[in-house]
Amino acid sequence: MNLRRLHLVITAITAAATVLTALILAVAAYHLGADHLRQETERQAEAQMGRALVALQAGARPDKDSPSWSVRSDGTSVAYSESPADPPLRSLLLSVANEGATESTDTFARGNDRYLALVRPLGQGQALVTVVNLTDEDDRRSALRTRLTLEVVLLVGLATAAAWFLSRRALAPARRALVERRGFLADAAHEMRTPLAVIQASASQSLSRPRSAEEYVRSLSEIRAAAERASAGVNELLDLARLESGQAIPRLAPLRLDLLAEELAASVRVEGCEVTAAESSEAVVVDADMALLRQAVDNVVRNAARRSANVRLESRVDGRDGVLAVLDDGPGFDPSALPHVFDRFRRGDSRGEVGLGLALVQAIMAAHGGAAAADNRPEGGAVVTLRVPISRAALT
Repeated sequence: MNLRRLHLVITAITAAATVLTALILAVAAYHLGADHLRQETERQAEAQMGRALVALQAGARPDKDSPSWSVRSDGTSVAYSESPADPPLRSLLLSVANEGATESTDTFARGNDRYLALVRPLGQGQALVTVVNLTDEDDRRSALRTRLTLEVVLLVGLATAAAWFLSRRALAPARRALVERRGFLADAAHEMRTPLAVIQASASQSLSRPRSAEEYVRSLSEIRAAAERASAGVNELLDLARLESGQAIPRLAPLRLDLLAEELAASVRVEGCEVTAAESSEAVVVDADMALLRQAVDNVVRNAARRSANVRLESRVDGRDGVLAVLDDGPGFDPSALPHVFDRFRRGDSRGEVGLGLALVQAIMAAHGGAAAADNRPEGGAVVTLRVPISRAALT
């Protein structure tokens, strides 16, 4: 299952679970609300019954605002107020008599309205009936259903959107891993394509006809050079992949950045270029992995030396960072390429190589908690600046 389909499945499952839960809660809330509304209506009917009984006991007619009827077992009845309800008095009286209850409620319809009737026996086959119109209760029930429906729709919509967003975030690392894997495979293919083509061409040319020993030596030399280039590229690619995935963790220890600059200036030899290190006015002590940081500086120096006649290394302390700047007098970076010189397989100028050197430098600096930056010098040439946090021991 691909990540896009998994994303959709997670969202759909969450939405379905939310719909089921919301419906259960909505049904329960509706029944609770409906019971509460019915209890309010019954209390209203009981209040009307109480007022009618008080009036009858006082020898007066019940209030016209409290529709009530007196009914006897012989079928005769007395209406104490005019009302369109016209309750089924005899059946109501019989229901009380059959049940032997002190009070009974029932509902009935007249036209488009529904009513709640409250019946209370008065003894000697007589009962008092009061009626409450259920229109208000029905309207409130309808409003409750509408509100709960809207709340369910809103809840499902919010839950679905949240599931979509959160599942997308949860799957982001896996998505990045897939992108990195595809990028790694593409980069490996890119890095291997040219040297393999050289190896194939040299081998094919050597085998096309009998050749002299010198020609075989020349072909084998080309094959070896291409194989060495492929090996170096693959090693850089593997180093970059380990750094970017967090598998290669730098072993930090105090390191003199100024001495590292002097050591590299003395050891790097590129034909047609002089590499020097400026004297530092202070010791620049950083926390770094010696092998990794040396590899990063070496890559930058050799990259600068291939396109210039002079390369100078300068080290200094800048705030809480140790800084090593590599300056050259070459053509500088193409201004349009400056934002991308640390990307994989990007060329800084027409004389630079398309490879992983500066991308690996950036990854090494990031693994140290530092950074790498590139720019062109006003007087000509380029400068690559490497920053590494100052050693804690040096700060105390």
